[in-house]
Amino acid sequence: MDKIRLILTLVTIAIVVIPIVGMLLAYQGNLLDLFIPPGIAEVADDFMGGNGPGLEPPLMVGEPTYDEETETFSATFEFTNPFPIDITINSLSGNIECVEHHFTLGNASLSEAISIDAGETEMLTINGKWTNAGKSHFQNDHADEEFVVVVLSDFAVDISGIQIQMDENQMGE
Repeated sequence: MDKIRLILTLVTIAIVVIPIVGMLLAYQGNLLDLFIPPGIAEVADDFMGGNGPGLEPPLMVGEPTYDEETETFSATFEFTNPFPIDITINSLSGNIECVEHHFTLGNASLSEAISIDAGETEMLTINGKWTNAGKSHFQNDHADEEFVVVVLSDFAVDISGIQIQMDENQMGE
């Protein structure tokens, strides 16, 4: 009876351990592939520029609009999906910052989720609101200027469930 128990225990251990050892040996050159599917790794490489130019920033289409009554603004951008798969941009949000003075002017977010087929181009609408400090900054530091260069900083984006957050320290100049 003890021999049968020992044999069954050894068989159970072998059933569990052998496939794990086999997978570790198969992926010994790159254990990361064991946990991250190749499709996700390819998208991440494309996003970071590992497989070419990387993610290109959206291009503004037309002039932004501003509603003085609600103190909100809206801008439309053209974005081309560089990935080999269809994506859905579920959300995008961040702070609007004056490039010249590194001053936070307000916040902005994607108006609605949008699906973009691989290689296709779609329009993204970003809506935002200026803070009181942001309005004062425009009036005091840019009163005579027709255009003020701003960027989206400290942003978070959800692309097909993959969430990416970058603060000003990660974005560079």
